[in-house]
Amino acid sequence: MKRILVVKLRPLGDVIVAGPIFEAIREAFPKAWITHLIQPPANQLLKKSGWANEVFAYHRGVIDQQNFFARSWKHFKLGRTLFKRRYDLAIDFSAAHRSAQIVSWSGASLKLGLGLPPIKSFYDRTADGRDELKVSAPELDRRVLALLGLTPKSHDRAGGFWPVPEEAYRYADAFWKAHRFQENDKVLAVNPFASCETKEWYPEKWAAVVKELTQNEFKIFFTCAPLEKRGLQPIFAKLGASLPVYAEGSLINLMGLYQRASAVLTVDSGPRHLAAAVGTPTLTIWGPEPVERWHPYSQERHPIVIKEVPCRPCGLTVCVEKKHECMVAIQPADVLKSLKELLRRTLSTFSRTV
Repeated sequence: MKRILVVKLRPLGDVIVAGPIFEAIREAFPKAWITHLIQPPANQLLKKSGWANEVFAYHRGVIDQQNFFARSWKHFKLGRTLFKRRYDLAIDFSAAHRSAQIVSWSGASLKLGLGLPPIKSFYDRTADGRDELKVSAPELDRRVLALLGLTPKSHDRAGGFWPVPEEAYRYADAFWKAHRFQENDKVLAVNPFASCETKEWYPEKWAAVVKELTQNEFKIFFTCAPLEKRGLQPIFAKLGASLPVYAEGSLINLMGLYQRASAVLTVDSGPRHLAAAVGTPTLTIWGPEPVERWHPYSQERHPIVIKEVPCRPCGLTVCVEKKHECMVAIQPADVLKSLKELLRRTLSTFSRTV
């Protein structure tokens, strides 16, 4: 195979979890020209990974807002660009009609994907997808990869499963220096935001956890997307103080910060996958999603805090009953207890009582 197209038009977390899949393709075809078609912002990570020769960003949200003629023209240009590259192999890890169409437009000699009834005709070879909603997303990716006779490495590795660029380390060093974090400090990163409100916790509870941690000499900084920064104000208001914040758009910089942190406290989100990807222990406050589908990590280094309520898992982006019981039931004491246990397991020097 001299030219390979890899398509993964999924949210950030899905792309990060697929890291071992991308790694396996590069290792199996070290001399191939590999193109990745990825939704932003995950394209930032692929460009620095070493697993791709070129990365195309597919801005689905922007394209969908345009009229029919504009969308058709953009898709025509994309299809023509891909077709000119004369791919020997195209692999669709998205399991969606749009990505299947794009793979078809590429004109690749061999097209692989998940064998779902609406899209399997677009591929030359397909993997079993009859239990799509019952198995994990990484398992579906593994099945498609297996069509090539390949098996990905584990997500659970001491150093993580995504390469961290040198510039990420430099940014983390500068951030530590700017906020006067010392080498021996126990620095925790907190990510309180997710793609939908049902996955998020409450300002007063975040404040209670953070206050307890800072009183026990932990250093805390928050991370969020630029547009999420205003959402930190209710937390800081309850806390009675402001803490350092990283709210820039670079995932590479965020990689470095998470890699440098002792642990990351987060909700179910793309950033928590990024923290796990660079090998940093995580504690996730878990809401409505099924754990088995979206948590391919060991409970030892990446435990979750979860309360089983009758309506969980619903996977909804809006709580129908508006009670949000799965997150309401989780208390600061639950989080602090789990965090204490995690740090004792992962930090040999940890001796404080949280």
